[in-house]
This record gives sequence, structure tokens and C-alpha cells, in this order.
Amino acid sequence: MSLIVDVKERLETEVPALTGKLDYVAELAALTDAGAPPQREVSAFVIPLGEDDQGGGGSMAAGLHTQMIGETVGVILCVKALGDAKARKALPTIDDLSNAVTAALAGWGPEDASGVLMFRRGRLVSVTKGLVVYQLEYTLLDQLRIAR
Repeated sequence: MSLIVDVKERLETEVPALTGKLDYVAELAALTDAGAPPQREVSAFVIPLGEDDQGGGGSMAAGLHTQMIGETVGVILCVKALGDAKARKALPTIDDLSNAVTAALAGWGPEDASGVLMFRRGRLVSVTKGLVVYQLEYTLLDQLRIAR
């Protein structure tokens, strides 16, 4: 299974405030392309953010190339603050959701993974017309092994 599917399932189980409010990156892309913000007061999107070298390169020994890599997944939280253009009303909800998502994901890994998710960062993406968009990132460490 893919990491974003595993993460979405974990969040639906462990974060009740997001149950039924989670989608994948394709839904977020469709909303963005249409110029429409998410319609729910709280919504979240699980997005793949790519893979990176985590150990300063690989090594080759006895015909085996090994390298530490990290697959990063993002969770984008969108919270509306209706009637509050500065979105101050959304901040406590963002804090609560961010804490709940991190508690559900940090230190957890899918059954088929050799590592666990590590918190990488959380960043405010935008505050527009009372909509707060906050992105959390988590990296799953793994070892790439290729026989040569």
C-alpha cells in the first residue's frame, strides 16, 4: 500500500475530528484549479512530498548498494474562521488538530515499513479570507538496498 493511503487510514482512526473530512491531493488540486476553497469548516488533505537522501549518500560493499532514504508525506489542514478575516478564531482549532495529527503519526509506521514516521515540520501556508491553511510534514525513514 502507499504511504499516503496508510496515513489517511491512520488519521481517520486516531483523530476523530478529521473522520470524514480527509481527502487526497487530487481533491485539493481540483479545488485549487476551480478557485474554490474547501467547503467544510475543517478539512484535511494527505499529500505525497517526495523522497530524499537521509544519510549523505549511499555506499557500495560486496555488491550491495545501500542508502538511507526518507519518504515525506504532508497533511494539509484547512480551517475556516467565518466572519473573521484575520482568522483568529481558527488558531485554536489548528493547534488542536496539529497536536492530534502529530500524536497519531510521530513514531508510528505502517505494518510493512521498517521505520516509523518522524515529525519534520509544521508551517503556515496561508491565511486568506478567513481560511487558515497549515501544512505538517512527516518523514518515513527506510534503507534502500540494491544488489549489483
